[in-house]
Amino acid sequence: MKKFISGLIGLVILSLPVVTLAQNNAVNIPTTLQDAVGRIVGALFLVLVAISTIFIIFAAYTFVTSGGEPAKAETARAALIYAIIGIVVAFLALGLYNVLKAL
Repeated sequence: MKKFISGLIGLVILSLPVVTLAQNNAVNIPTTLQDAVGRIVGALFLVLVAISTIFIIFAAYTFVTSGGEPAKAETARAALIYAIIGIVVAFLALGLYNVLKAL
């Protein structure tokens, strides 16, 4: 129970900068389709990179705890490959948007 409370307090402390930075009262609504798509692409980019990072951490943990078992090591290897593919796809999507925006 103490670990849970300590973890919860740590999570609150780590999230305070996000909460305080979110106190901007200015509403910035996109006025063009390009701005709206840019925001969506930016948000999806962040989500894809975050999910890929979690998969990389999961793959590293699985590989370290595999204990020499080939099945677990192969699972970790596959998760790492998928995470790298996810990051590459995220960067390609962001790059494609920026190229199309420049046209």
